[in-house]
Amino acid sequence: MNSFKTLFFSFLANNISLLSSKMYKNIQFYKKYLYFEKILKINCVIIEKIYTEGSVEMENLQEIYKKHEPKNFIEPELYPLHRVKQGLRNDNGTGVKVALTKVSTVIGYDVIDGHKKNLEGRLVYRGYNVEDLVSYYEKMNIFGFERTAFLLIFGKLPTQEEIESFHNELLTIATNTMTDFSYKTSSIMNAMQIGVLKLYGNDENPDNDTLEQRMIKGIHILSSLPLFVFSYYTDVHAKTYWETYPLPNKSFAENILYMARETRIYTPEEVSLVDKLLIVHADHGGGNNSTFTDVVISSTGTDIYSCIAASIGSLKGPKHGGAAMKTYEQFKFISEQYGYITDEKTIEEICNKILDKEYYDNSGLIYGIGHAVYTKSDPRATIIKEECRKLAKEKGTTMMNAFEFYSTFERVAVRVMKERKGMTVCANVDFYSGLAYRMLGFRKEIFTPLFAIARTSGWIAHHLESRQSDRKLIRPAAVYVGKYRNVEEENND
Repeated sequence: MNSFKTLFFSFLANNISLLSSKMYKNIQFYKKYLYFEKILKINCVIIEKIYTEGSVEMENLQEIYKKHEPKNFIEPELYPLHRVKQGLRNDNGTGVKVALTKVSTVIGYDVIDGHKKNLEGRLVYRGYNVEDLVSYYEKMNIFGFERTAFLLIFGKLPTQEEIESFHNELLTIATNTMTDFSYKTSSIMNAMQIGVLKLYGNDENPDNDTLEQRMIKGIHILSSLPLFVFSYYTDVHAKTYWETYPLPNKSFAENILYMARETRIYTPEEVSLVDKLLIVHADHGGGNNSTFTDVVISSTGTDIYSCIAASIGSLKGPKHGGAAMKTYEQFKFISEQYGYITDEKTIEEICNKILDKEYYDNSGLIYGIGHAVYTKSDPRATIIKEECRKLAKEKGTTMMNAFEFYSTFERVAVRVMKERKGMTVCANVDFYSGLAYRMLGFRKEIFTPLFAIARTSGWIAHHLESRQSDRKLIRPAAVYVGKYRNVEEENND
């Protein structure tokens, strides 16, 4: 070993001398050589230490990164200084306008002379208020999600012949080609992403760029997701694999409940609640994070599978689609400590402790209260609240007590937020969605995947609209606020 070490360092020394003698006339190159020589000699010392001591103490990469974190942080005051809209939000809280859409819109305020005026919330699908659509479906005694998905994708409410064709494509033709449990992941959402990308691999012509082909591929993605989710979900819990829909002549909502339950039993009120959950989660304007993700990636011209998979990744985030689970967990924590309380004074104390960061996760957030757009009301929450009330009556005293707890908490929390922060806020869709999923018996890990299944219809619509109407690559600018440095000067030590 010693003879090898002597030979190695002799080789390095001879080569350094040889390089030096041949390059000294070229001053610039010689300067670079001197830097190289210095680094080489440092490495020689390290190598020699390895030979003499057996190992070298090295910093862990995580420790190195943590040490340099402060220098990489961008100070908040730099955003207004450079007129950058952080989070693509204006100073008054409104969203920066980055696109045009005919698919849907969200209305929670008006802007008059630069000031926000709060309004009752409206969610509009292709020109129709979602509350009017729900009322129409109830009046006609029909399930609405399939019609809502058709409306979003095709731009019109379907005729009977058209909905039959759509239903056939959605529930009869498609089969589950996604499920493969050879990969491991603790997240159903990540498994869904992998599954969607596997559909690309099973498609004989996945990059076909015609709008009609992209539409069909999108419907097949929407069709495959429930089969995959409940095969994955029940593979863990009930060992059931769904290759095709068990009830092809029934609604989307009925099939979901049937696949989700080992008993395969459900009531009309339960199906109605699932159908409404799917409808209100089907789309939410073009500016929400997952839809914007879809539109940004669609602008590159890539396949629809990649766009939907990316949108699922966005929706997984706790600030977006994962909010229903956060709300459910917070209220589960409160009810375990206090029961299903309806005493407003006690609830007010809880709200104040939460806002003071002295309760639950100390985040200072009352999950399910407040929204980026809605101010006076969230129409989705209004619809789901009423459905929860109906189902609670059917299920009996315990669930009715739970509903009254949520309803009272909503009323008090809105009042406390107004008193403490001067804000007009409302319960958002996540507030009652967590209760709805609980009443239906879904485990919390299925909350966001159900959201993703519904929202896929909106993602398909926005993807098609983007490819048809705006083929420009979305490529915004970023302001560099770092230092400009000299590599030779800063590496002389």
